[in-house]
Amino acid sequence: MNTIRRFWFYAVTLVALGIFAAGVERLLSLIFQITIKSAKLTQVGGTNFNQTQLSLGLALTAIGGPLWLLFWRAIQRRVKGNQEETGAVMRKFFLNFVLLVSAFILVVNAAGFLKWLISGASADAFSPGGLALVIVAGVIWFYHYRVSESEGHPSSAAKTMRRWYVYIMSVFGLVMLAVSLVLLINAAFRNLPVWGDVLVAGKFWNTSTQGNAAWIVFGLATWYFHWFRMARGDFNSKLRQVYFYLPAISGGAVAALVSASILLFQVFVWIFSGTGAAGSRYFQFLGWAVPTILVGLAIWGYHQRLAQEEAGRVQEKRQSARRVYFYLMAFLGLATTVIGLSILFGLLVETGTQMTVTAGWWRHQLATALAMLVVGTPLWLYYWNGILKRVRAGGIDEWRALSRRIFLYVIIGAAIVLLAADMVTIIYELLRDTLGNRFSANFLNDAKWGLQTLAVAAGLLWYHWQILRADQRRGAETMLTKRDITILADDRGGDLAVRLENRLGYKTHILYLVGQTGAGMPPLAEEEIERLVNEIQSAAADKLMLVMLDGRITVMPYRDK
Repeated sequence: MNTIRRFWFYAVTLVALGIFAAGVERLLSLIFQITIKSAKLTQVGGTNFNQTQLSLGLALTAIGGPLWLLFWRAIQRRVKGNQEETGAVMRKFFLNFVLLVSAFILVVNAAGFLKWLISGASADAFSPGGLALVIVAGVIWFYHYRVSESEGHPSSAAKTMRRWYVYIMSVFGLVMLAVSLVLLINAAFRNLPVWGDVLVAGKFWNTSTQGNAAWIVFGLATWYFHWFRMARGDFNSKLRQVYFYLPAISGGAVAALVSASILLFQVFVWIFSGTGAAGSRYFQFLGWAVPTILVGLAIWGYHQRLAQEEAGRVQEKRQSARRVYFYLMAFLGLATTVIGLSILFGLLVETGTQMTVTAGWWRHQLATALAMLVVGTPLWLYYWNGILKRVRAGGIDEWRALSRRIFLYVIIGAAIVLLAADMVTIIYELLRDTLGNRFSANFLNDAKWGLQTLAVAAGLLWYHWQILRADQRRGAETMLTKRDITILADDRGGDLAVRLENRLGYKTHILYLVGQTGAGMPPLAEEEIERLVNEIQSAAADKLMLVMLDGRITVMPYRDK
């Protein structure tokens, strides 16, 4: 089939499947209403909702079922024995889209059904539509899963479509598991008999905790099935690296860091207010803060360890996702540090004005600043030092990396905007006070929002501007012409190739001279590498051979014909 015809077939099949599924769901929901909730099909003098539901369900099923069967069988006849159709992007998109939607519906409604069961299975609380959706979505998912797995994934596009489904569901299950676990622990903590005479949340085993327990079961099942079974052995996937370093490792780290910041803030406020000033229920925040830190660290640690174990198998593909992770965490740490410093400087400015007379006015500001500095500064230092090491070892590849360019330009741009806003605020307040003949300490108080971020923004701009200019001088933003380079050298050719590739940003080919050795020869000087790079970039030919003889390297352009 051509692309337009294939798209048409799958689009109509998807619509027909939706109609058929909606009809079956209506009929099953009506059956459960009658059998479990004891609803009547007709009510004399009453509503005719059940009759409407029956009529609509029969109509949708009668139209959608045959229509879906007709088009699906036509598709299957064309796919059978046809490798091109089996691996077509449209087919794999259709199958994995149906799997994704049906899996979401199945998991959400199955968790709701389990919640109903563990809450006592009361007929009044029963949701007929929820159970009907569990059955319909489960059947649709299982059938399309069997079809997808039985025919395999013969093309790279087919593998990519499957990976999108697998890793989206893995993230969904992991998030639901983590959030529900924290909420359940928090509910248990808040109901401990240590908060005085009044229980904060009432009865522990209530609707909320029952829902959290159900979501822990299905979140764990969803993550386990997709991560440990469907994603098992998928080491060559870039999406696997994205899953590792963005939602799993970065997500776990961010959750732990945010919770740690809030925890420190609350502790500092408690200390500054006097340890006896807080009520008996002040520390209830520990019920969610500590579990969030522990769960976030567990997710971060598990995926970080697994990513390191798989690093040797996918070193080249791993670098891009890991680089993004490093810059993202460095950015979060830097942003947290900058906010903390700005609040601290603002506190100093406000103290200098002596305009605030409210007792304890400084506590929340100082607690916020210290919490952000304690969390953000070590985070930024750790990841920024890691970036500096990567840059020193990686050469031009690291200097030219898109994530590095975005990181630097975003910070420099934000610093410029912040400086401009600060200067506008300061000049405005200065002119207003001067022209109004009322210049006094009020100026510092009015302009404190500009003054407190001025020094931070200036330092931020100067430091990252120096880094950006150094990268530009190294050629990080220069458009390089890729050459076909062959190196003919003694046993020092490997070192030469690595150093050239780091400077040029692309691979070379090495041929080793038989019987030639570089033993006793001095290592190649950096000036020699610089000369070779300049000659390669300025050469008129696209094919070059570098010949190393007696310690001298000659760049020789050539052509095949």
